[in-house]
Amino acid sequence: MSEPILVLSHNAALSGLIARILRWREVYSTILPVNTKFSVLQEQGVKGVVLAADTPDDTLLDELDPAILQSGLPVLALGGAAPLLCRWHGGSFGPWEKTAAASVITFSDIPLFREISSGERMLHHYAALSLTDGLQPVAEADGAAVGFRHAALPHFGIQYPIERHDPDGALLLSNFALEICGAKADWNMDTIIDLALDEIRREAPAEGKILCAVSSGVDSAVCARLVSLAAGSRLRCILIDNGMFHDGEPEFIVREFQENLGITLERIDAQAEFLEAFRGVTDEKKKAQIASERMIQVLARQINDDPDVRTVVLGTNFNDTLFGQSPIPALQKATESRQPLFLQPLQNLFKDEIRRLAQALSLPGLLCLRQPFPTSGLASRIFGEVTPERLQVLRAADACLEEEIAESGFERKLWQYYSVLCQSPDMPGYYTIVLRALQAGRSTATSARLPFDLLERVSQRMLRELPGISRVFYALTPSRHYVEQE
Repeated sequence: MSEPILVLSHNAALSGLIARILRWREVYSTILPVNTKFSVLQEQGVKGVVLAADTPDDTLLDELDPAILQSGLPVLALGGAAPLLCRWHGGSFGPWEKTAAASVITFSDIPLFREISSGERMLHHYAALSLTDGLQPVAEADGAAVGFRHAALPHFGIQYPIERHDPDGALLLSNFALEICGAKADWNMDTIIDLALDEIRREAPAEGKILCAVSSGVDSAVCARLVSLAAGSRLRCILIDNGMFHDGEPEFIVREFQENLGITLERIDAQAEFLEAFRGVTDEKKKAQIASERMIQVLARQINDDPDVRTVVLGTNFNDTLFGQSPIPALQKATESRQPLFLQPLQNLFKDEIRRLAQALSLPGLLCLRQPFPTSGLASRIFGEVTPERLQVLRAADACLEEEIAESGFERKLWQYYSVLCQSPDMPGYYTIVLRALQAGRSTATSARLPFDLLERVSQRMLRELPGISRVFYALTPSRHYVEQE
């Protein structure tokens, strides 16, 4: 694997998007804190740096090690970071203005803009740049300079918004990495698999079991597959059944692992324990907290009670790392008497990379394409207290929705779809089902425009087949849980 292109930004979603776009172009990119010292960049062999900010009010350059900008490393400043870099070089900029219509932007004929044509672009915001000696304009919009290059240093600034599914934005990043930085396009599935297997073989103790906790998601399934390839019979694979799964889901996961992966998956029954922990709890955030804490407790017991376990493999991905969601500190505290080694072979991979890795590892399609599922499972989709009766009704509603979505051919077109259960507002003792079907957007997941006849069929089936259901609604609210994860 070649040296990385480093992304520095205060916006985790934006930095993640930039890194994912580069990796999609097979250029390895990583993300570090803004205040990372230049010596760390030297140790990692960084080939170039991308700076990204939402507005010029960002304190990005105030926290940046000046040695990075003085080193001669190629630097690309995007969005609000471009005016900041312009000012660092002695220039200035005007007010940060919002644009309601597309601007005609003209690009200079330089390698950074290779194969990117001038024309109308929606910049959303920009500030007119006043360039000093040593800075040359390379992009103009509405008669104002919106991009520049340094005459002596490989520094570039361009107020161009990097968005999902924008081929010009992807080409801009690719040109910077390949043409300006001299990076190599060698970040592919073969490389990723080799690195993961090497890490497991190198880091895991030579003796003892390697415990892998599997959920219903693709991350843990990929981890289990990698460990089985790297360590074979030393793998002990467990599924903690918290009772919050879809109907028949634990049995399905166990069967898929055994029949299609050749991995024995041990099911740990913790349903009663979780149901008791949720008793009387109605707040969604509290449910998520309880589920995470209880899951760590059950996993810690499995580790502490098995003296042969020396290594624990977790399916933490790059988004978990970016947003500080690693369970390792809590697990280390709960297993300090044993002090097992914790490995996270996927911690530098985004979700879309993990899905492609799952396909490269020949995981069954039903495991590769599983929808995102919250830690607290169905508990988070019940408004109010979690009870066995409500879980049963919600499972039946989800099964009905899933069947109709699949029959209508919308299964692959949606990022996520599910049912939510709440008490009927005007009929005590009855329930209302709220249907959710979402498509991935720029930074949120928006409600999908499902055909009315499909929604009507789902509604009629639920009212007819599910006792206790008085109303069925379709929610149009965008998802607040979606943050550039796919």
